[in-house]
Amino acid sequence: FDIALEVPADRVALSNMPVKEERITGDKKFVHFDTTPIMSTYLVAVVVGEYDYVEKTSRDGVLVRVYTPVGKSKQGLFALEVAARVLPYYKEYFNIAYPLPKIDLIAIADFSAGAMENWGLVTYRETCLLVDEEHTSAVRRQWIALVVGHELAHQWFGNLVTMEWWTHLWLNEGYASFVEFLCVNHLFPEYDIWTQFVT
Repeated sequence: FDIALEVPADRVALSNMPVKEERITGDKKFVHFDTTPIMSTYLVAVVVGEYDYVEKTSRDGVLVRVYTPVGKSKQGLFALEVAARVLPYYKEYFNIAYPLPKIDLIAIADFSAGAMENWGLVTYRETCLLVDEEHTSAVRRQWIALVVGHELAHQWFGNLVTMEWWTHLWLNEGYASFVEFLCVNHLFPEYDIWTQFVT
């Protein structure tokens, strides 16, 4: 997919791939993104809005960003740390490197689902991504780690390799639901996360 957008100049514009070209003319911004790899249409994503972000490069060289509502960037630090550690783990586990140059995780107010694994631009409900150090419980942090692990597992199993038809979606979700526990157990053994695994 070749995605190009015209948006208000003061807005953040995101899609599956990094920005290739951006120019501002008056109060408009024209944004052209790199061409995506071959992918299913249900994984195409575009987000336009007012956001802050935190970023880190994973050990294996992938740019990871967590986008938050303006003023909440510190609440994205936990998910950023999890995501930056998940990518090298999955690279080793699947024996295939994450194939895109970046991965964005974005918290969207009133997002209808818990999260959606759009390739390179994963969308989350705020409660599934953001951690308020003063108010977020330990159980919620564990859950956020699981959701991030789940959605990033889909970057390989579901995105890189996609089921033939919707009747096979159970395999896609079932495998990601299992692998998220493997990942979180590896990253946070102190969570004793397998005690929460229910089939």
